[in-house]
Amino acid sequence: MARVDGYNPKKKRGREEEEYPVRRRQRARAAIGTLLRVATSEWEEVNKSLESAHRRLRGFDVADMLRRRRAGRRLRKPRGRSLDIAHGKLKRLVLLHHEAGDGLWDYGAHHGLPWQEEDEGGDAAARWRAWKQRGDVSDRHADDALLRVRAALRDLTEAVRILHAVATKPPGFRGPRAVWAAVADRLVRGATDEVAAAQGAVGRMRRAVVLEFFAAWAVLTALG
Repeated sequence: MARVDGYNPKKKRGREEEEYPVRRRQRARAAIGTLLRVATSEWEEVNKSLESAHRRLRGFDVADMLRRRRAGRRLRKPRGRSLDIAHGKLKRLVLLHHEAGDGLWDYGAHHGLPWQEEDEGGDAAARWRAWKQRGDVSDRHADDALLRVRAALRDLTEAVRILHAVATKPPGFRGPRAVWAAVADRLVRGATDEVAAAQGAVGRMRRAVVLEFFAAWAVLTALG
């Protein structure tokens, strides 16, 4: 009769403890790959979406839209769908960047790097601090881009609300209509400027993430 070995929880726990550092390093390497994606393919998707949204907003003319409406044509509103798509892709980009940071932080914490003083830890700790500084710069630019896009969405929503109200008023509303049309036009132009500023922030984020990528690779190399 074949012998059946009994279950040994201590043996299993010891095997898991041996594998855990390996999984941490694998996660850190995957995080570095994610940083590369953030700076290349994922960034390109966001940038294309922002370019599309900016082009559509820049081509919108409030006065022309109202003239067409008075001529009996359908109300043409500023296109917000392209900006919604850009916002969604930007949120994904920021989330991926945060996930990469979490993976690298976990690996560094395993080696005690976050708690090293300035004059402690040697080369690995110095590289860790450099990576952390690069990541903080990337985060600031990402936050700026998100704030800009959300401001553009708010401006665009308000402009659409005003245009709908103005376009449905009777002809005797001509004076106030001109005032509110000017307000709507300023909001659309403001949204256009915010999207352009978001593009700039995303470009700066990309450059920061490239530097962060090399700093993260240096940390992994120093830890062996």
